[in-house]
Amino acid sequence: MIYVLALLWLITLASLFLPINNYGIIPRNISGLKGVIFSPFIHSYPFHLIANSLSLYILGIILISLERNRTILIIVHIIIWGGLGTWLIGRGGTVHVGSSGVIYGIMGYLFSVGIFNRNFKTIIISLITFFLYGGAIWGIFPSRSFISWEAHLCGLISGVMIAKMYSKSH
Repeated sequence: MIYVLALLWLITLASLFLPINNYGIIPRNISGLKGVIFSPFIHSYPFHLIANSLSLYILGIILISLERNRTILIIVHIIIWGGLGTWLIGRGGTVHVGSSGVIYGIMGYLFSVGIFNRNFKTIIISLITFFLYGGAIWGIFPSRSFISWEAHLCGLISGVMIAKMYSKSH
């Protein structure tokens, strides 16, 4: 997770000098589809990444400790499904960037994995995650015009769907 955060910080610093934000999700615009892949790595400004770093680190560590070999695959699914959802329902005329959709996806996965797997370890992880991050659920509702609640919602939904999908293989 340290390497992922270091990469995000390098990209954020580069965005101060380069027009990287153009690679975000632009809803219902074909050229905006590239943002499905690139947007989680782009942050509008350093404070945007500061707001995401701690949660990404903590939830990422919990996911890695739970899923080890499947972590990257789960994250890729969250990026693609959550990004496509944001592309479909996002507010027009905006560019959606940031890793918060992935954070909400990991959170959704961890919230629901205990429900779907029904074993002691995953139930405890779901409860701990809910205790730590349950208040973040309010982020899936519109609040401020500069916050992509759509990415939060689509990330959360994608995380729950992926937890359900992987629960069949347990």
